[in-house]
Amino acid sequence: MCGIAGLVDMGGLDRASVEPRLAAALDRMRRRGPDGEGQWTDSHCALGHRRLAIVDLSPGGAQPMARGDQVIVFNGMIYNFRALRDELGRKGHRFQTDTDTEVLLAGWREWGEAMLPRLVGMFALAIWDSGDRELVLARDRFGKKPLLYRQHNGYLTFASDLVALQRLDGARGTIDPAALRLYFALRYLPEPWSILEGVVRLPPGHLARFDKTGLTVRRWYALADHRPDRYDDKARAATDLRERVDAAVEDRLVADVPIGAYLSGGIDSAIIAASMVRAADTVRTFTVGFEGAADYYEERPQAKRVADHLGTEHTEITVTAEETRSILDQVFDALDEPFADSSAIPSFLIARETRKHVTVALSGDGADEVFGGYRKYQGELHAARFQSLPAWFRDGVVGPALAVLPESKSGTLTEGVRRARRFADHAGKDAVGRQAGWARQIGEEDLVRLFAEPTPAPRVEDLVAELRAEARESDPINAMLAADIGLVLAGDMLVKVDRTSMAHGLEVRCPFLDHRVVECAAAMPGALKLSRGVGKRILRRAFAERLPAEVFSRPKRGFEVPIADWLMGPLKDLARQAVDPARLKRHGLFRPELPSAWLHDLVSGRRDKSWELWTLIAYHAWEQRQAGDILTA
Repeated sequence: MCGIAGLVDMGGLDRASVEPRLAAALDRMRRRGPDGEGQWTDSHCALGHRRLAIVDLSPGGAQPMARGDQVIVFNGMIYNFRALRDELGRKGHRFQTDTDTEVLLAGWREWGEAMLPRLVGMFALAIWDSGDRELVLARDRFGKKPLLYRQHNGYLTFASDLVALQRLDGARGTIDPAALRLYFALRYLPEPWSILEGVVRLPPGHLARFDKTGLTVRRWYALADHRPDRYDDKARAATDLRERVDAAVEDRLVADVPIGAYLSGGIDSAIIAASMVRAADTVRTFTVGFEGAADYYEERPQAKRVADHLGTEHTEITVTAEETRSILDQVFDALDEPFADSSAIPSFLIARETRKHVTVALSGDGADEVFGGYRKYQGELHAARFQSLPAWFRDGVVGPALAVLPESKSGTLTEGVRRARRFADHAGKDAVGRQAGWARQIGEEDLVRLFAEPTPAPRVEDLVAELRAEARESDPINAMLAADIGLVLAGDMLVKVDRTSMAHGLEVRCPFLDHRVVECAAAMPGALKLSRGVGKRILRRAFAERLPAEVFSRPKRGFEVPIADWLMGPLKDLARQAVDPARLKRHGLFRPELPSAWLHDLVSGRRDKSWELWTLIAYHAWEQRQAGDILTA
């Protein structure tokens, strides 16, 4: 697990200019790779690497790694590298290290692009062939490891981090207005957008080639092309799933450093921990809670009961609002681009504390998108019933009644109102409209009110429709899940996990996103995953005997923070500063009326607009850092 960066100039490399910029880029990624740094250059290419040593801790495992005409920098972990090394050894390849990096180089020489489908793991890699003068970039199937690039004429730069890319380019860049609009619509940037014009995030499952003829990008993996035959037997589906999850967990125990696991009060992390204790002698688990927060946000007691049941060495981490305030600058800096999922705060803190004990942690991330864990999937099941109500009743009674009721996550009734209002706002639409509506944070009409000038950009509906078409799914639940894997998982969840963990040099591994697990799940009818009132049905069935019954009976909770309470309490100054009319007018991007209304609605209790406010706060934080000197540490 590392940070990578590189530059290719087909016209010839000016080393005196490039090498200081590459050093600055690598310095930016020091936290991603605290165990070492390496650079390599020739007449056309410069590659850099920051190392977090996980396997083969010896200096021989350092990168960039060169073998013959080919040089690689690689961020990630290939769990089946030893099996691939044995296969390559039988074909005559010889190895000097016990690293997955060297196996990737040998595999590329042996199989070329056909190596990628053989890989079990997460990766973002760059391979330069000095003989052919060609750079290859590739990213794992679901986008667990980041890779950004900028290309113009005969020149290309790439990096794991936007600031590192800017340092390598020696330029800040210009905000992409379409990306900014998408950010406010979703509170994150969907793939392949970045916040800067001309900077692209290589999409998950894609490969790019850059040579003297230019840049070509193509998909090397699509879930729709690797879906097995549909399961028609629940018992066989549960058995296959259990075996694949166990295998994925065991694969992810490969390391020469200590390993632990995140443990919340929910199903997903409990299943991962339960599989770990079957494969490891000792398992360390870690959970986070919020001091003084409502029960909605508290999972420590439930996590402790699971840890006691499994016999893990368990550590609890307590987060206070005051501590959150003190580390916000660090969190925003780690997130690299505008990113407003407030659960990045506890993710940052749990990663920080976990890293004090272990170097690798397993997590339950991905299960909600793969197996239907979010409440919006329940909304999809109830949409038809809602649409069967007379239009006059939906629009003339239900909507107006919900509009006048207060909402808040601090109470059961007010949280119920918030959920009901969000459901009713979109349940009457078609399938694409419903999914886009529930993914959205800010609707099109409010985006028009927010921005000072018209900002052309793809609609969220367009993104969802494209992803659903790519899925080629006739099952409506599976179509929704496939689109969320491409939208929410890649743009939000995995970004949060990578940035917050790598800020502390902690490698997080996600067994539920092993491609064999995801493909197994994709072969199951939606009804095996979801029924009214019950999400992730097949997970519950497959692992029911390993965990206490109460784990499966608890209501679904997200990994959230009491951001509304904080914005009206210890973080209220941030909220006021974010909506300050003079500040917003000075930016020239936003009209101040809507943000002011957000704060009024939040304080009055009329509407919980904390997410919208946090999106503006996170943008301001990024913009302030962007205004600084990106060429200095």
